[in-house]
Amino acid sequence: MAEHKETFRDMGSARTARMLVLALMTLLTAANARGAPPIGQTVWLKAAATGGFVSADTNRGSFAPLVADRTSVGTFEQFQVVDGGGGFIAFKSVGTGRFVSADLNRGTFAPLVADRTAIGGWERFQWIELAGGSIALRGSTTNKYVAADLNRGAFAPLVSDRTAISTWETFSWAATGAPPPSWRLVWSDEFNGTSIDRNKWTFDQGGGGWGNSELQNYTDRVENARIENGHLVIEARRENFGGNAYTSARMKTQGLASWTHGRMEARIDLPATKGMWPAFWMLGTNITSVGWPACGEIDIMEMAGGGTRENTILGTIHWDFNGHASFGGSISGTHWPDTYHIYAIEWEQSEIRWFVDGVQYVTANITINNTEEFSRPFFLLLNLAVGGTFPGNPDSTTVLPQQMLVDYVRVYQR
Repeated sequence: MAEHKETFRDMGSARTARMLVLALMTLLTAANARGAPPIGQTVWLKAAATGGFVSADTNRGSFAPLVADRTSVGTFEQFQVVDGGGGFIAFKSVGTGRFVSADLNRGTFAPLVADRTAIGGWERFQWIELAGGSIALRGSTTNKYVAADLNRGAFAPLVSDRTAISTWETFSWAATGAPPPSWRLVWSDEFNGTSIDRNKWTFDQGGGGWGNSELQNYTDRVENARIENGHLVIEARRENFGGNAYTSARMKTQGLASWTHGRMEARIDLPATKGMWPAFWMLGTNITSVGWPACGEIDIMEMAGGGTRENTILGTIHWDFNGHASFGGSISGTHWPDTYHIYAIEWEQSEIRWFVDGVQYVTANITINNTEEFSRPFFLLLNLAVGGTFPGNPDSTTVLPQQMLVDYVRVYQR
């Protein structure tokens, strides 16, 4: 009987051990789920020690390190979290459009700088979740934690050089510029391939002014539209082509994808010179049967190149109300072509709202004045026009070629 009792005790111990292992695995799985980095989101980071937001502001100088010293979040204080491979992430600065690097080859005291065009070992970080939702970051190549230690001096850059986590190495974070949770992604192009996806985009081609006295000939050549370094490049060039003195590209989702209502956004770096007319916009799919403006037009972003006009972004709708009608607004206060910005609309049944970098600047009521056009499907367009009635024509100050760079285009719906 004693041997049997011992056997039962052994069986009970084994069962208890298995239960403990299962419980531990469950806890580890839950911890990993909570600690998963927010890949695909744009975030801000705030240093626990300084209480300041991490900034990649290049206005500090040509060699501009990341510093946790800002009291509010702007373009330079936002970072895209990108999958770096192998369980690591990378940060892409919204302000610079480049990846954050911890490269120690800059010197013995090597701060983090958002200046790399590709992800390598120096640009990979481990995202480590701490108690209370805070995080720490450890460099892949340095194998050390990122610190915002003010003891480095009044101007204290972030450096990946610590072997342990304390207050200096602790950061809080949150998503910023992201659509509300009620929006779900239904279509996107991140432009991460080697060529433009012809299953998503087609091209308008030719000259003739395009109804606005424009000077370019639109083509689908790689000289005018291509993928480079994870971005769409639309390039306006001065060259004789098809009877025009300039070439460029105009891309659209017509016949491939269209939507009625939603949040449409793109992250774009605009060109800057006299005569440029970059646009991110939409047209009604029935344009081939009813024409313009009866089809409706939604200008998500337009800018006229040249001088102080580059300080203003326009958002407008056009429709037929006993003839051409329009309504819109603008946002000013910065030189928009200096860096990437997120241009977006939120198009609901009753209104359309325009945003730049999450800041709303105008709303259109689409329940009045015969605006029924905006209850029908629309397709997206991206183009860079040269000259025309809106920006005016190039002059002796115009510098060409010019590029409109697009990091991504995304469509969300509820």
